[in-house]
Amino acid sequence: MSGDAVIQRVQSTYIRAPGLIDRQQSERAWGTGAINPRRSGMVYAIDGSERWLVHNYMKPDEGDFDEVDRDFCLRTILGVEDGFNYEIISKEDWYGRRLIASQFRDRCAFIAGDAAHIWVPYAGYGMNAGIADAMNLSWLLAAHLNGWAPASILDAYEAERWPITSQVSRFAMSHAETEIRRRGAVPSEIEDEGSQGDRVRDEVGRLTYEINVQQYACAGLNFGSYYDRSPIIAYDGAEPPAYTMSLYTPSTVPGCRTPHFRRADGSSLYDAMGEGFTLLRFDVSTAVTALEAAARSRGVPLVVLDVERPDLASYNGCGLVLSRPDQHVAWRGDRAPDDPLGLIDRVRGAAR
Repeated sequence: MSGDAVIQRVQSTYIRAPGLIDRQQSERAWGTGAINPRRSGMVYAIDGSERWLVHNYMKPDEGDFDEVDRDFCLRTILGVEDGFNYEIISKEDWYGRRLIASQFRDRCAFIAGDAAHIWVPYAGYGMNAGIADAMNLSWLLAAHLNGWAPASILDAYEAERWPITSQVSRFAMSHAETEIRRRGAVPSEIEDEGSQGDRVRDEVGRLTYEINVQQYACAGLNFGSYYDRSPIIAYDGAEPPAYTMSLYTPSTVPGCRTPHFRRADGSSLYDAMGEGFTLLRFDVSTAVTALEAAARSRGVPLVVLDVERPDLASYNGCGLVLSRPDQHVAWRGDRAPDDPLGLIDRVRGAAR
């Protein structure tokens, strides 16, 4: 693996403290951040009653984990005095990293999830990426094992997932660096009484919100990623829209995630799509029999789903959208392709 072996260090302590919840002065929440010049940390409610997970973010100039006074840090983050009682259930100290495997496949062996990529565990990015890896690889393997795709379709796994993993890892890395800078620059006036203290608290609160709302509402990372160099996607020259951690633009550009919408009866588009390929057709007069025949001749599972065109800009200008089993766009067009067999061979990994 290559990347950044250490981005941050964290002391994590799982505690039982029945008396803590009654001391909480702010509105109850799943996660509560502590920000002051002495320590920065997070406290997560595990059972909403007495069990808590406390992250103590270590400072760059501090020594090894064992050299940092865990009890002092816990009390400082919790805001409790020396006489407050708590019990350590377990503890684990860990490093935040950004590491990516140089390849995701070696002949018949494939890796996914944490075996393929490791980064700072913000907002489940690693878990979400691992699930996406598994979904991608599962349908490719099923296609080959079920006999309708050659072994070459498996080349798409690394071609699609490695670039996305690299992109997401850099988003997570950038976010972690921003958070580390924020924690290391807490103004000393943040605890002062009066207007100056109020101003500093407002400013720190605003910055903290702006950073963390992207972390926890990361629609861009989850839905905006696209495959732009895949051997099994029929590209049409259009550029996929850019995305950030929190924002993305739904698009039918091949390689993007098939934009979701509610059908006329209120049901989900994704629930109506088949387990294999789904051809979305917005005009029943558009002939697709040749494409259906091409899919049958190759054994490729394909269903035609007639739907009303949604009032979404992402679906403007295309009468047909071919969606893969993982709900990414494989092809789009105003009419059936001139070479339907060529398209089917492309999306099943048999293009020449």
